Amino acid sequence: MIILLSDLMDNQRAVLSGLKHFRHRKHEVIVFHLLDDSEIGFPFEDELAFVDMETREEVVANAKQIGALYKRNMENWTAEYKRQCHEHLVEYALLRTSTPYDVALTRYLEKRARLH
Repeated sequence: MIILLSDLMDNQRAVLSGLKHFRHRKHEVIVFHLLDDSEIGFPFEDELAFVDMETREEVVANAKQIGALYKRNMENWTAEYKRQCHEHLVEYALLRTSTPYDVALTRYLEKRARLH
């Protein structure tokens, strides 16, 4: 069994390729996609500075101007992970960091017990 806990903020094609590889090798794969509420809902209204954690490159943007596009892209991005996981028999669960881990895990295990 392979359990991945990640924000999945990497090259989507490469991540999905790795997950498919594990399934091809007959592993059971579960993905816990961890995101913060602000990453999902983008509640910002002012000018923001985004800093790449790896390169330290900074981009400044007006939240009101990019909010709708950001939300649409985030929805498409997470939907693609969910769709690809389902298609390749990888269990996918979106977890918000605002939900305590014990609550999130209990909900997941209860759902899994009902389905299996």
